[in-house]
Amino acid sequence: MRPLVRVELHARLRLSLRFNSRPGTPTLLTFADLDQYLPSVPKTTLREVIRKMNPVSRRSFFGLGLGAAAFTGASTIPVLAGANAAPVPASSSTTQFLESIEDAVAFQTCMMDAYAAGNTVRLIQSYADQSGLLSTAFTYDNAVSIHAYLLHGTSDALARAEVLGQGLIFAQANNFPFNDGRFAQAYFVNQASSKGPYITPAAFPFYFYTSAVGDQAWAGMALAQLYHRTHKQAYLAAALNVANWIVTNTYNALGPGGYSFGTNINQYNQSVPSTNGKSTEHNIDTYAFFTMLDELTHHGSATNGMSWKNLSQHALSFVAAMYNATDGYFYTGTLGDQISINYYPVPEDCQTWSYLALLDNTYRRTVDWAISNLQATDTSTSRDSSVSGNESFTGMVFDTASINTPTYDPNAVWLEGTSHAIAALIARILAGGGNFHDRANDFNTAARFVSTCQKAQQELGTGQTVNGKPIPTGQGLVAATSVMDTGFGYTYGPSKHIGATGWYLIAVRAGNPFQLGYES
Repeated sequence: MRPLVRVELHARLRLSLRFNSRPGTPTLLTFADLDQYLPSVPKTTLREVIRKMNPVSRRSFFGLGLGAAAFTGASTIPVLAGANAAPVPASSSTTQFLESIEDAVAFQTCMMDAYAAGNTVRLIQSYADQSGLLSTAFTYDNAVSIHAYLLHGTSDALARAEVLGQGLIFAQANNFPFNDGRFAQAYFVNQASSKGPYITPAAFPFYFYTSAVGDQAWAGMALAQLYHRTHKQAYLAAALNVANWIVTNTYNALGPGGYSFGTNINQYNQSVPSTNGKSTEHNIDTYAFFTMLDELTHHGSATNGMSWKNLSQHALSFVAAMYNATDGYFYTGTLGDQISINYYPVPEDCQTWSYLALLDNTYRRTVDWAISNLQATDTSTSRDSSVSGNESFTGMVFDTASINTPTYDPNAVWLEGTSHAIAALIARILAGGGNFHDRANDFNTAARFVSTCQKAQQELGTGQTVNGKPIPTGQGLVAATSVMDTGFGYTYGPSKHIGATGWYLIAVRAGNPFQLGYES
């Protein structure tokens, strides 16, 4: 991978503007307040959960059917008939699918317990040691892991989601150099802080202090989902803290409105506006987050008096302005002038996440555009490929720059993005839009992408470690099948990754993290 010093990895670099930072003064929880929220529950297994499903929910049934299709190569299965179909009978393909899920969860747990265990408050190292990122735990990745654990449905998974939720609350309340409601891009998690949790500033050599709006919204959505599941006020309080930070520091009225990129920390530890342009993806995230808060607060308001409903619509207006209705896709966002559209590159996540967040068939074509224009097959014959022998992986790339890159592998498959596509395709099927033929095609494409992820899970990233300890073969997914250029100054590579694995777990359970309760 490229050197990552001063690179805003996982800040979802999209390109936005300067703005005037207005410091907020939200009420923050202290670590002493958290004891009552630490989880202590017995463990169960996924198979116990499956056995108790009677009738099987449409989401779980869909997942089992999708897994069976992926393993057997079936072109269609009865799941397309509707939500009230009979449970899938036991079969070797279903067993394999459940084992794939268990293995993916086992990877998340292996990473989570690399430095501390039990109820010790912590976050998860994002990548295997071989990535060169040390014990860096990206805020976005940990939010994804919370969603994955909540969707997994076992009591142990809920307990782990809560430990990570407490980790986010601690990180927010103790963020360096400002604890004003924001989260940093990432933290180190290899040693305990002076207060006990395994969360410290990600300083030298990376200085991951950026606070991008997308990262803030993802942390907020994870906290909102935790509150929705547990009804524990600490999660809602932390979600409101970061939401008010977004409003206070990034609300923008220029051009198509929306929310600007976020803030950086300069060499003097001062908070300064990012010079990047406004991001479509960030505003999709913010729309979904504020929509959740509107429901959770019973149509409440931010500290500036504006309702969460109106604040969510402010993000949505920007997103709608970025839509290319002729070709059916969303642009990246704006250039640094805050107004002019940034036409290149065009990212995958804007296309799939927009459908997951909006569930609006006006924009259903964006998923088709992504699959038509951002799909690749990585083989040993691809330029600069890390794939060997007869291996072949078909899935999504990061953006149009990835497939046009003059360096690295133009066919490298981004497994996280491949799972984004699975989730969006499942959401379209469950929404019932289009005709039977369209839904069948969506199902087949989703099953094919599931097969890619499961094959990568079994074959890629062998011999990797976390905290120097071997990661068992066949558990997590690597970030990309080969080194992949994003076009935004950083790369993804074949290192085991909790973000890619978390999204796989979300997708195969037909989960939608942009909707409160995960239902599309």
